[in-house]
Amino acid sequence: MDPFVVKRRGLGTTKTALLLGTLVFGLMVLLTLGIVVVQALRGASIRSPLESVWLAWGGTPLIFAVGLPILLLVGAITAFEESRDADLDDVLLTVDDAGIYLGGESPRTIPWGEVRGICRLERPLVNESGEETWEPQLVVMLLDEAALPRNPRTWGPSCPWPGTHDLLSPTLPYDALVTAVATHAPQIPVTNRGRIT
Repeated sequence: MDPFVVKRRGLGTTKTALLLGTLVFGLMVLLTLGIVVVQALRGASIRSPLESVWLAWGGTPLIFAVGLPILLLVGAITAFEESRDADLDDVLLTVDDAGIYLGGESPRTIPWGEVRGICRLERPLVNESGEETWEPQLVVMLLDEAALPRNPRTWGPSCPWPGTHDLLSPTLPYDALVTAVATHAPQIPVTNRGRIT
């Protein structure tokens, strides 16, 4: 059976940032060529409109235009290195016959023999302004239901619910996780426990 894999997408990946940077650079080149062609056809000065575009705001557009190709080169090298590493940094979750892989800050693979359950829950998180928000988490429980302590942070390894922190990635549907686990390890219960303080 094919593994169920959730990868990071959006602005958090090098490939997407590289694509956006290339698009911006292409637009800058097209703008410059457009100014040159229009001014040449009109028989007017080419230098004056180019200066007004590229030297505006203290020359910031020109500095950006000069630095962007260097950033794109560094991004291309980084993307090449990432592709050689099989994009492991972008994998947030894998469910396969061997077990479950949680990516993120502290990646970990847990074999099915150690897993007692998988749950989605929301934990309170206090932001910098003192407001309480609820952070969705994916928790792989390593203890039996009867032995679970009151503090859900000690139930087992967890990671943010895939897609909740990526700008362009869709959030992992709960039903997709249930189906994936049922396909690879039908003996493992998957629950949605909602908000837990």
